[in-house]
Amino acid sequence: MLRARYKQLNDEEKRLNGENARLWDEVQKAHADLDEETTGRIGFQDQVQTLMEELEFLRRIHEQEIKELQFLLSQAPAETREFFKNELALAIRDIKDEYEFIATQGKQDMESWYKLKVSEVQSSANRVVSEGGHQREEVSRMRHSMADMRGKLGDLEEKNARLEKEAQTLHSQLDDDHRQYEDAINYRDRELRRLREESQRFHIELQELLATKQILDAEIAIYRKMMEGEESRVGIYAEKVATRSTVEENESHSSNEIRTTTRFHRSAHGNVTFGDCDWHDGTFISLQNTHGSKDEDLSGYKVSRKLDNNQYINYVLPENTVLKAGKTLKLYARDHGPHSPPNSLVNAADETWGLGANVVTTLFNKEGEERATLAQKTASTQTPI
Repeated sequence: MLRARYKQLNDEEKRLNGENARLWDEVQKAHADLDEETTGRIGFQDQVQTLMEELEFLRRIHEQEIKELQFLLSQAPAETREFFKNELALAIRDIKDEYEFIATQGKQDMESWYKLKVSEVQSSANRVVSEGGHQREEVSRMRHSMADMRGKLGDLEEKNARLEKEAQTLHSQLDDDHRQYEDAINYRDRELRRLREESQRFHIELQELLATKQILDAEIAIYRKMMEGEESRVGIYAEKVATRSTVEENESHSSNEIRTTTRFHRSAHGNVTFGDCDWHDGTFISLQNTHGSKDEDLSGYKVSRKLDNNQYINYVLPENTVLKAGKTLKLYARDHGPHSPPNSLVNAADETWGLGANVVTTLFNKEGEERATLAQKTASTQTPI
């Protein structure tokens, strides 16, 4: 608003300066008219002087003629002299009266014209001076107003500079806060990735422990059956005492302890690895995407399981098979699970994925490159009891 007012005052000052220049031109024109009128007056004065000189010349001529007539009259008779003397006196009087009238009239006309022109010039000059004084007062007032506006503008510029400095400070603080926020987000993402990887590792370890438990349960069941068969064969009976939680056997019994050890080895070249598998019945195996945000396209990948005696079970994943980030894909044997992509698929060609003492399951990509491996190795030893 102050800038608009300041611009308006500048425009008004320009207008007043233009008006002042116009009035100054009028003053100069009035001076020129005055000079012209003065020149005209001088011309008229010259004409009056010329007329006066002509009158003086005519007067001298008349006086000469009068002298000649007087001389002639002096030679004429007395009556004639008296007659012409009277006539001459009358003529001289008429000439003087006419001369005085002409001179007086010319002088009056000249004075009246001169006074009129001087009055007009003075009126014009007074009007110009009055208007110029008014314009000067207006210009002075506008200058004072502009000075006040400049002072206010200076205060506003200082305030604006201060506000801009504060804005820059706030922007810098905002940038710092943004950087801190980005650092916090990055730290959180790193922690989330670390925790997710740790969780996946714990999950894999848990799956391995569950698989080991299943194997141990199976081995315990086998061992129990073997013990029951052995007890039936040699006639050894065991009596359980609840209060002491011990097993008493006939000292004549002799047997061997069978110990079975199963080891697992996992490896992966990328984000996809083998997860939980059914080692008891061979109904399913699973694939896991360990990446927290990247999906993996498994179209055309092949799962190959090598059993004992070099027997192979192969399954090619269908097109458009995508394993989502952090998700698990189960591969069921026929009649052991639902076909529900992308969470589960069914190997319709085989009723089981197979079991054995030494089993190696491998994942190959389309180019036949090995991407993940799960190896199971079981060993049994006998120790005397």
